[in-house]
Amino acid sequence: MRDNTIFKIILLSLFAFLLLSPLNTFSQSTGSIGGRVTDAKDNTPLIGATIKIEGSKMGAITDDNGEYVILNVDVGVYGVECSYMGYDTKRQKDIRVSVDQRTKANFELSTGEIVTKVIEVEGERKGIDVDQSGRIIESSTIKNTGIRGVTNIVSKTAGVVQDERGGSINIRGGRSNESIIIIDGVETTNPIDGTSRAFVSNNLLQEITVLTGGFGAEYGNVLSGVINVSTKSGTDVYTGSVELITDEFAGRWFDTKSQGYNLYSLTFGGPVIPSKKLANVINFFGGFERTFQRITDVSWTWDRLPLTVPDGNVKSDESGSYYYTGKLNFNLNELGSGKFPFNFKFGGTYTDVLARSIRFANNIQNDYKNPITDTKNTQLYGRVIGNISSNFFFELQGNYYRDQYELYDPFFGDNLLRYGDTNYNPGLNAYYQGAGQGKTLGYDPAYSYLYRFPWATIDAYTKQDISYIGAKLDATLALLSKKYGDHEIKFGGEYRYNSLKSMTLNPASLADLSVQNTGDRWYGTNLARLKTYGYEIIDPITGALVANGNDTKHPITGGFYVRDKVSFNDFNFNGGFRVDFFDVNTKVLKSLTTDVVGPDGIPASADDFTDSKMNFYFSPRLGFSFPITDRTIFVAQFGKMVQLPQLSLLYVSDSTLKRFLSTSLQDVIENSSLSPTKLTQYEIGVKQQVGDYINMGMTIFYKESTDLIGAGRIKQTEDKKVPIGFAAYMNNDFAISRGIDCYLSMRRMYRLAIDVAYTLAYASGTGSNAFSKFSLANDPTQELVNYVYALDYDQRHTGSINFDYRFGSDDVPKGILGDILKNLGLNALLSFNSGRPYTRTDVANTATGTGGDNVLSAKNEIYRSWNFRIDLRLDKTVNIWKTNLNMYVYVLNLLNSEIVNAVYTGTGLPDDNG
Repeated sequence: MRDNTIFKIILLSLFAFLLLSPLNTFSQSTGSIGGRVTDAKDNTPLIGATIKIEGSKMGAITDDNGEYVILNVDVGVYGVECSYMGYDTKRQKDIRVSVDQRTKANFELSTGEIVTKVIEVEGERKGIDVDQSGRIIESSTIKNTGIRGVTNIVSKTAGVVQDERGGSINIRGGRSNESIIIIDGVETTNPIDGTSRAFVSNNLLQEITVLTGGFGAEYGNVLSGVINVSTKSGTDVYTGSVELITDEFAGRWFDTKSQGYNLYSLTFGGPVIPSKKLANVINFFGGFERTFQRITDVSWTWDRLPLTVPDGNVKSDESGSYYYTGKLNFNLNELGSGKFPFNFKFGGTYTDVLARSIRFANNIQNDYKNPITDTKNTQLYGRVIGNISSNFFFELQGNYYRDQYELYDPFFGDNLLRYGDTNYNPGLNAYYQGAGQGKTLGYDPAYSYLYRFPWATIDAYTKQDISYIGAKLDATLALLSKKYGDHEIKFGGEYRYNSLKSMTLNPASLADLSVQNTGDRWYGTNLARLKTYGYEIIDPITGALVANGNDTKHPITGGFYVRDKVSFNDFNFNGGFRVDFFDVNTKVLKSLTTDVVGPDGIPASADDFTDSKMNFYFSPRLGFSFPITDRTIFVAQFGKMVQLPQLSLLYVSDSTLKRFLSTSLQDVIENSSLSPTKLTQYEIGVKQQVGDYINMGMTIFYKESTDLIGAGRIKQTEDKKVPIGFAAYMNNDFAISRGIDCYLSMRRMYRLAIDVAYTLAYASGTGSNAFSKFSLANDPTQELVNYVYALDYDQRHTGSINFDYRFGSDDVPKGILGDILKNLGLNALLSFNSGRPYTRTDVANTATGTGGDNVLSAKNEIYRSWNFRIDLRLDKTVNIWKTNLNMYVYVLNLLNSEIVNAVYTGTGLPDDNG
């Protein structure tokens, strides 16, 4: 490192701390292009050279140092042209722009006697990304591997762990709800539980940027990782695709496993008005995808059941979805002389998923009574972009989000009284085989796991309606300075107003008062506890108002930030701050742990509540990098992050809260006084470029999470201000994760491209999720002790190796063999991981059905065995007229390896409960 590097670090730190005043998730959906233009002979800067992005009116003029920058460039691949009076014009092709990244395009121009020619060179291969940890996944990689779904694609990135079912992901030892997915600059996270309902068809994916650490201050309400998805946009020409997939085709000729998976997808885009002058001004891109799958829970291996399934088929575990998306771009900057520097973008998605929620005991002879889950998700946005100059632009965005979810019996739907009426539900009290109609509950441990009495109903009904309206403003300014470095300053703010409605209850008790201890159908025991807000419920028998429909919850969230990226020739700095604010916007108990009865002695009465307050949380971020050699870069990052609590854990109706605090209900109560989770992370790494084709890197990371949410127990106080002991969600968990990420990426060379990712990670803490201590918190006879153990997702070793060998159209021999090999590709993906932990229990408890907590090991002390899997995709593209027809065969688990995703804790085996 050079002598003046320390001085620059001190200078920039003072600049960040003293001059950058602290200004939910902000994200940029565009990148930038920048560089320097010099004389090829003496390397002097060329002042006033013109740089232009081909096919658009975007461009820049070099400054006194010969430098330029073009901000707000959509993700994609471009040609960039540079011209200067008296010099040959040069053009660089294949300049790839990624989200929130500066792509360098330097030009060295030569003088010529007659300047009439354009010299074309290939753009400099993008080297090492020094701003964040993670990976940029291009559309060609997504297409070649055949993996479908954003989280499945992301799971092959170093630092990302996914369970064997292809479900949720954990990034660098964080909980599954600690990451966010952003699509085209819009956060898609459901605030109720931290999941993302948004779906993106593979045919719409332009690029995925996976940030596993070191992300800047513009990203808020996130702890572990940011998945930034860019989808395709309309252009001045019409493009589209049609895709058909099935896994039932080979079943007639080969002994393969079929999940009844079928998909058809359609995309189309182009100019709204097919005019040469207006094609770039107004254009669109949209897509539709329909999927259907007869078996969705692949963990249920029918050929290993101890009993034979009558017809060998599963009719109950199925899922079907419809996905619609559309984007409209109205770019006034492309009109005429380009004197209207404004761009208007509108877009939206709609997802409709109808599925059955599998209940194993139903599947043999009661599969038609598995409950239905109906999920609808709507997301809309509008954005105004002002390209004031090549080095300054702003974005003003408004967006609307709504997620609707319902779980219900396929016959009774939302007619809640019929669930518990034996006139309509003859199997009400006959849950398992051996209990006849109208008899009391029968239980036979040899059959109960497989057989439930026909027409037995799952006693559950859930309904949620979650929405919000949000607005945000972001601005980016680039300042180019030879003495003080090149700055890219970004600042902005966001406000979001949420509306939450939720209802969860056990409806069978509503018509059958005999199952109640009190005779009050809405009071009930744990089996009949009403848990609702925002929905009006009137007792159809008494006419009494049970739940107030005006009790919709409206939490307020948002934040503001400022960030500066600074680049010197031998040093890079990325620093900033953000402030998040949060208000539950409801009445909260003055004290949940010491006094819930107040002066009047009545639990949860009016005098026990107070108005909530707006809380603010400050988070600094800091990162820097510098070259060790011309191809080796050292990187260091430090950051503090906060994430707001899952909104589903904050709210409960007043009537339910009063009953909970006066009766020993076995459940965990929501807590409106929960604080955000806080994380501190450190990482250092080295990134190395080998030649022009290979990039590799290694990062060591350490993370501490505090105030994680878990179930806790509040004890009865001696003064009876807390009249009974009860369980509640509290900020009582913490976690530590540490490990090493390694990657190697080789660009295509001699037809072969290779990507390798490996992570060694250790995740330990006092709770794997907010619900992991539910049973222990509900047992007043046991002391709830926080002790550290390996978390459920502590997968020590995770890796993948992807080989892609591909012929082009002009690198094949002549003749028939050449026609066969032309545009032929083979992709092989090897995935491997060590097993996850579990707690060994006494097999007798499982075999006899007596339950209990007779454990034979420490918590999560035993680990399952390793998993290995190879997926293979062979494809060939044929040109027909002006279209490309791509045909492929995609084989999952080529070697038919046994993939174990869960075991019986008594035996440690996946197919034997002892």
